[in-house]
Amino acid sequence: MKLPITLACGVYDRTFGLRDGTVPVEGVELNFLPMMPLETFRRQSRHAEFDASEFSLSTFMSLHSRGDRRFVGIPVYPSRRFRHEHVWINVHAGIRSAADLKGKRVGVHEFVQTAALWIRGFLEHDYGVRTADIAWHLGGYNAPEPHFKTQIELDLPAQVEVRIIPGDQCIDAMLERGELDAAFPSAPLSFRRGSPNVARLFPDFRTAEEDYFRRTGIFPIMHVVVVRREIYERHPWVMQALYKAFVQAKELAIRRLTTSPPLHATLPWLTEHLEATRRVMGNDYWSYGLEENRRVLEAAAQYAWEQGLLAQRIERVDDLFAPETHAGVQDIPP
Repeated sequence: MKLPITLACGVYDRTFGLRDGTVPVEGVELNFLPMMPLETFRRQSRHAEFDASEFSLSTFMSLHSRGDRRFVGIPVYPSRRFRHEHVWINVHAGIRSAADLKGKRVGVHEFVQTAALWIRGFLEHDYGVRTADIAWHLGGYNAPEPHFKTQIELDLPAQVEVRIIPGDQCIDAMLERGELDAAFPSAPLSFRRGSPNVARLFPDFRTAEEDYFRRTGIFPIMHVVVVRREIYERHPWVMQALYKAFVQAKELAIRRLTTSPPLHATLPWLTEHLEATRRVMGNDYWSYGLEENRRVLEAAAQYAWEQGLLAQRIERVDDLFAPETHAGVQDIPP
């Protein structure tokens, strides 16, 4: 009899094989719940509703650091993304370079969100802008959230200024009006509408991101996969089964992108995009695994500590993941 597992996860090319059943999970009857990340993260972090789920890396690290061990990780990363693209400024705020963000008012939806973690990380390490150099404003991003509540409560250092915006306001409108100087990471509606008041801090973000990768070797991890600890402790084998299935689903997605005679994605120059990506990042540009991503995970843990997201420093990123998954999927017996 197979073990029923409910998995809340976004539907991406790299997870679609799990969604449609093309890639089975050994010994598991998988109930794949397609869900947007924000809803998944809030429901899982507050109520642990799902047996397994896609989960915010920064939230996972923050919970782990304060002794909340309800979840055990699998070194699978459904979402990764460079973030220079997603720093938005009011063009009248006197911001000409990243260093000009010192002393500015910046809106983010959630202080703990992983995209903000990575942006704050490169702002500090590449441009000398520390987390405490900015006045942070949290709340509804592209629409008001009258009952806004942070995903998890944070005990930030006293020198980090954080305010909740009024419930009838949103970060996008405040940015366009000049009541905020910058925002990240989502694309503001005002920018998408063509507002002359809002622009990217890094207009040539592709060049900035390629340079960042060449210098650091970091392709930022946004999300991991977690399993409720009681499931893991009763059925430890399920970690390897899920790990293998996620790897197989990603490999299927890559094959479809690279070998399908008709273009698999609605991108006219898909082949050129893949070749350009591999020239910069290598063939395994979206790697899973602990060792393959140790540098990225350790950088995230360092940034989280520097930014006040952790109750105590994470000394070993290995402790975030089930020991059964440390060696890599290639070493899991068939």
